[in-house]
Amino acid sequence: MKHNLHLVEGGIGKHLQFTSLFDSLKKKYNEDLSIMAGWSGLFKMDPRVAHVADMQILPLHDWSAKSFNNYNNIICNDPYRGNFLKGGKHIITSWAEMYDIKVNDTRPNFFINEKRENILKTEILKLGKFILVQFTGGQGLVQQNYDNTNMGRNYNKGQQLINYLKEAMPDLNIVVFGHTNEQEPLLNTTSGFYDKEDFMILSKYCTSFICIDSSLQHMCSNKRFNKKGIVLWGTSNPLMFGYKNNLNIESEYPYCVNIEPKKIIDLFLNLELENEV
Repeated sequence: MKHNLHLVEGGIGKHLQFTSLFDSLKKKYNEDLSIMAGWSGLFKMDPRVAHVADMQILPLHDWSAKSFNNYNNIICNDPYRGNFLKGGKHIITSWAEMYDIKVNDTRPNFFINEKRENILKTEILKLGKFILVQFTGGQGLVQQNYDNTNMGRNYNKGQQLINYLKEAMPDLNIVVFGHTNEQEPLLNTTSGFYDKEDFMILSKYCTSFICIDSSLQHMCSNKRFNKKGIVLWGTSNPLMFGYKNNLNIESEYPYCVNIEPKKIIDLFLNLELENEV
C-alpha cells in the first residue's frame, strides 16, 4: 500500500502553522503523514509523522522521479498559490479548504524535542520568570545584504521597549529570538539560546511574549502551550496570519511597524495582570 506525500514550502512560521492541520489530515487519509519540507527538522519529533525529508523538487532528476513513485499522491496544497492572497481568510482556513478538511483551532499544534528539553531544563529554570521577544525576522537564514526594512515587519524601537519593560519589571528576564545579522545586540536581555528548535522549547516555559509577525509568534501560539502575548503588525494582517487569543496591535502608519514602546508596555502590564488572575 502506497501512502501520500505532502509538500510544504515557505518559512519556519508557515511550517509551524501547517501542524494545525495534522490531526485532520491523519483522520482524512487514515495514515501517518509523509512530508517533504523546507524546514524538515521541525516535524521530526512529531508522532503523527511517519517520515519527513528535505525539500528536493528542483531540478527533477531521474532519481527524484523514482523516489516520488514510491508514494500514492504527491500533494502540494499551498495557500500562497491560490485565492488566499486576495485576503479575507485566515491562512489555516484557506489551507483546510484546499485539503477539504475542517480545523477548529487555527493555532499551531506541534511537538517539541523532549530529549533536548531535558538537556535545556536546568538552564531554563535558572531564568526564573522570563518572556521571549522578536523584533526582526522573516528572512529565515543568516545571509549577507540583510533587508533592514523587511517589508514593514521589523520593529525598530525594540531597545526602547526593553528599557521600559526592565524599568517596570526589573526581575523579568528577556530572551531575544533572531539571527545575529538582523540587529545590533539588545542590552538588558539574556543570551545563551540561539537554535530555532530551542526556542520552540522555550515557548513552553515563557510567561509571555512580545513579537512581530514572524516565527516566534507561531512558536508561542502553539495550542499545547496556551500562552498569550502581544504581536505587533505592520504590513501583514492579523486576520490572515494571527491568532485571536493574542493581543494583536496594528500600526497606524502604513508599511511599517511604528508603535510607541510605552503603549506596548502598558498593554503588556495589563496582560500580565490578566494572566495572574
